[in-house]
Amino acid sequence: MALKREYGGIQPCIRAGIFRIRIPFIHFKISPPEIVTGLMNACTSYGALAVLITTLGLDPEVAWALVVFETAMYTLNWLLGEPSICGWITPAMAIMVLFLETLPEGVARLQALTAIQLELGLLFIILGFTGLSKKLNTLVPPALKAGIVLGAGINAVVSRLKEGGATDTMTIACICGLVVVCLFMFSQRVRNKMNSNKVLSFMGNYSFLWAVIVLFLVGGLSGEVQYNFSGEIFKVPDFMGLFMAVCPFFIGFAEPSVWLMALPYALTAWIIAYGDFVTVQELGMSSVREDEHIEFDANRTNVICGIRNVILALFAPYPALAGPLSAPYCIATYARYKQEGREGMDSIYDGSGTNLIFTVVGLFIFPLYEASLAASAALLVVILVVQGWACATIAFGLMEGREVLDKGIAGMCAGFFVARGAQIALPAAIAFYLIIANNQKIREDYAWNKDRQRIEDEETARQLEALRIRMEALKSGAIVDDEDLQKEGK
Repeated sequence: MALKREYGGIQPCIRAGIFRIRIPFIHFKISPPEIVTGLMNACTSYGALAVLITTLGLDPEVAWALVVFETAMYTLNWLLGEPSICGWITPAMAIMVLFLETLPEGVARLQALTAIQLELGLLFIILGFTGLSKKLNTLVPPALKAGIVLGAGINAVVSRLKEGGATDTMTIACICGLVVVCLFMFSQRVRNKMNSNKVLSFMGNYSFLWAVIVLFLVGGLSGEVQYNFSGEIFKVPDFMGLFMAVCPFFIGFAEPSVWLMALPYALTAWIIAYGDFVTVQELGMSSVREDEHIEFDANRTNVICGIRNVILALFAPYPALAGPLSAPYCIATYARYKQEGREGMDSIYDGSGTNLIFTVVGLFIFPLYEASLAASAALLVVILVVQGWACATIAFGLMEGREVLDKGIAGMCAGFFVARGAQIALPAAIAFYLIIANNQKIREDYAWNKDRQRIEDEETARQLEALRIRMEALKSGAIVDDEDLQKEGK
């Protein structure tokens, strides 16, 4: 029986510095609807199988073990106090893959990936514990941020849609998967009707799942995907075999020159991931309920992401890296938390914890792995094309209200990343910006970043203050009007 939370209080936990340790069945309950969502999320986790097998050269069962180990690290999120559902830094994966494929096959690629992921993990941890994450973000001009994100998105699309890839060998499956995910995730024709149609709303919340199911079915029926099921239902991966194949303590660490080459990629991944830290808090703030006070701490989110990346780097380096947000599943869980109240989901940790636990459980269902392995190339097409869309919208959002010069710089920087990868593109983009922008513009861009950060901080503070007033009013038995709360929070 899970410990009960007082109305308006914080879900029970064990406090350990910035962390809030929660154990299932003691500090949160299993939420049945999120069992299904977690199993859906397991399908998404297999999207990187094609990269692990083709780019890293891993045996399929070693690749499966790597996916299970990487996904198991998701559980650190709820264990250490995060209310969100985490995932990959997906847009960065295409950039990582293009870089790794310039290196000799085998150990060299694994060692370079270890260097990138370890540097990224340490960067997250240092910025989280020092609170310098926001300050570093203000130093990156808006045009460079937009260019990096746009370049990542274009890379994601180009890497999967180029000739000779899955779109040529699994054409029908890829097209059907893309049509379904675009209809339910982005299409105005469908999204506009979701508020009034419960069926469409449900379909939209789990849009990627329907794309996977359609892809599996169409791929099998068309003969493009050849399924070969062994008959095993549950199976445990050979983790020792995994560690011996990829762990740097067995295969060795990279030369110092590789660590220097890796730095631009680690910085690029951090810049791409920064927007997700903001999104995690915005999602949570928009879903708050009277009965639970959810603690949001961007520094803790940074540190937990850092811990996940460091563990992966030292034991099982992963090209999709470890990020703070799995947007489709986090959005769906927060929406149900807000709409169904305490009876539907007592605590947000019931939802996020259950989702991540059963994401891991789902990976031990062997037929799911076998189906995903057969269709892995097509799965990756759908995942990365969706990420390409997301990156493009984020990049153009960063350019909203900016002058034409910024848009030109962003476009050129994106081109650098597509053409040469982060190792050359990041310093080239910085140099290009310094050549194009005069001192006044550099100062104006820095001031614009600071002002935007100030507005975000003030909005967060306003929402937290309004929440504090609400909680105090509820504890005292008073009734407070929402409009009054908004005024008090200003």
